[in-house]
Amino acid sequence: MAEGDVRWTMHDGERVEVPATIGGIRAALSGERRAQFDAANVDDLYSLVRRWIVELASFQMFAQLREQGAA
Repeated sequence: MAEGDVRWTMHDGERVEVPATIGGIRAALSGERRAQFDAANVDDLYSLVRRWIVELASFQMFAQLREQGAA
């Protein structure tokens, strides 16, 4: 990801980078979540992104992002 396209947080004492753009968030989603994201209207997008952030906070999601090179 390009500089400015990510934000970072700490998880278990490690710095972890997460997508900070709509395109980056979309690219990091699973196929099912991406389909929901694509089908969402503007009013629903906020809740979908918020749900994704909660999922991202789980250790499993951090591990998946790390494997994909997004974190």
